[in-house]
Amino acid sequence: MYDDRQRRRDFVPAELLTDPAWDILLWVFIETEHGRRVTSLEAAVAAGVTNDIGLRWISALRKAGLVMPWWADDDSDAYVMLSDTGYRGMQRYLQPDA
Repeated sequence: MYDDRQRRRDFVPAELLTDPAWDILLWVFIETEHGRRVTSLEAAVAAGVTNDIGLRWISALRKAGLVMPWWADDDSDAYVMLSDTGYRGMQRYLQPDA
C-alpha cells in the first residue's frame, strides 16, 4: 500500500498528494513489523515532508493517541513508535482477516 501511494508521484505532483499523517502511520507500522525503529526524520522523509512539518504531524498523531515518542538509551535520537491503540488500529485496517 505504501509503495502504491508513492508511485502516484510518478504522474501527479507531490504537493497535490499530501496525506502525511497516513504516510507516517503506514511507514511506522511497516518498519515496526520488520523489527526496525523509525526516527522522526525518517518518518518525515517517508511522508514526503520536511522534518519540521513531519514533527507537527507526529505531534498531532501523538495527541490523537496513535503514536508515542521513544528515546534511545543515550538520548541521541528520538524515535516514533505506534501506541497500542495505533498499532491495533493499523493491524485491523491492513489485516482485516487476521
